[in-house]
Amino acid sequence: MITFFGLILLLLPAAIMALGVTQPDLIPWASYSAAGVLLLMAADHLLSRRIAVFTASRHTADKLSVGAENRVTITVRSRTRFVLRMFVKDDPPAQFRTPQRLQHLVVLPFETQQVSYRTMPPARGDYSFGDLHFRGLSCLGLSYWQRTIPARREVAVYPNLAEVARYEELARSGRLRQAGYHPYRRRGMGTEFESLRDYVPDDEFRHIDWKATARRHKPITRQYETERSQSLMIMIDSGRMMAGTAGLPAKPAEDGQDLTATAMSKLDYAINAALMLAYVATERDDRVGLLAFADSVQQFLPPGRGRAQVGRITDALYGLQARLHEPDYGLAFSTLFSRSRKRSLVICFTDLIDKDASARLLSGMASLFPRHLPLLVALRDPDLQAAAGQDPAGPFEAYEKAVAIAAIGDRREALSAITRRGVLVLDTPPQALTVATVNRYLEIKDRHAL
Repeated sequence: MITFFGLILLLLPAAIMALGVTQPDLIPWASYSAAGVLLLMAADHLLSRRIAVFTASRHTADKLSVGAENRVTITVRSRTRFVLRMFVKDDPPAQFRTPQRLQHLVVLPFETQQVSYRTMPPARGDYSFGDLHFRGLSCLGLSYWQRTIPARREVAVYPNLAEVARYEELARSGRLRQAGYHPYRRRGMGTEFESLRDYVPDDEFRHIDWKATARRHKPITRQYETERSQSLMIMIDSGRMMAGTAGLPAKPAEDGQDLTATAMSKLDYAINAALMLAYVATERDDRVGLLAFADSVQQFLPPGRGRAQVGRITDALYGLQARLHEPDYGLAFSTLFSRSRKRSLVICFTDLIDKDASARLLSGMASLFPRHLPLLVALRDPDLQAAAGQDPAGPFEAYEKAVAIAAIGDRREALSAITRRGVLVLDTPPQALTVATVNRYLEIKDRHAL
């Protein structure tokens, strides 16, 4: 590829030829200059390719996170005593949103230079990065040479592990409120009454039992024990209503496009929230289990504690895909009853549109009483809300608005019916799902509702 300066140099013989119209003696010089320019450019190009000796590699996390910004770093090591001025362009998977793929770098002799870019996968699964492509400026700046370095690599996109790491960092630094999370109480304070004992000077006044103090005529303190581990069962509906995307169309991003506009399926939003919920619950020493279902039970993990259980849940959620079938709520709740007998907080992620499906879900959620405490997490469809609030420009838009309003009304009635049966309900848009679900779980724990 010729540079602008190289193009100007190529125009010189043409200019001499134009002067040859009035001065015929210049015509041979036009031929000589054209040959000289071509020879100079060819020598410059070949020599530049020959002396451009370098190695390059790509570095990414072992597990990428769906719906999150993942940083990819390209490392270039010079093996020549000449300065290399290059552009590098990576080949991330076509489904990823990747602005600013083209990066410029200047590598000094025998030095190492790094450039990085951000990419956002819209869905979980296995993907492949392609090769690294370089375009370098020749020594005289007359042309660009090109080179491709093999760098194909298979990558796995998991639920949003980056958000879990971010939560952990915010919790350590006491900045959870900045991200919208409610900070939980310090562990070990104790919430369950254990016994009475004599007051000592270091006791808090709020722990004094005044009735016992009056009876014994001396200060008596209530003694508490640390909150016992409780069980949390996460249920995820992976049926047809969870297959739709929420947000913008899932297409590759152009350079400069905001990565936060990436559309994900409702199931991916639910999975990200479930993973974060599992992490927070294990940090509070709760036992966490998983049941994912559509027309059949796709995943079941009995409740367990600790980071190892979070890892098992992550692996189970990695391969979970939406199925274009109606969810079998009866099968899902009967499986829960038969395989999880200990009282638990049951949080079910689903979407509600159809009246019949809502009735079946209501029956299943209500049947959890009194053994379990059920919480229904319903994903509000932003596209449906937008259709209901639009200003119709024609008959089709008017019909679309009427249908959307009717669907929202049916959904509101279904949620009201579930609430009247005593089921806890959290109705939230997908983009706020993770924070809202974690905060509701912490609220239930802090109120000792379980």
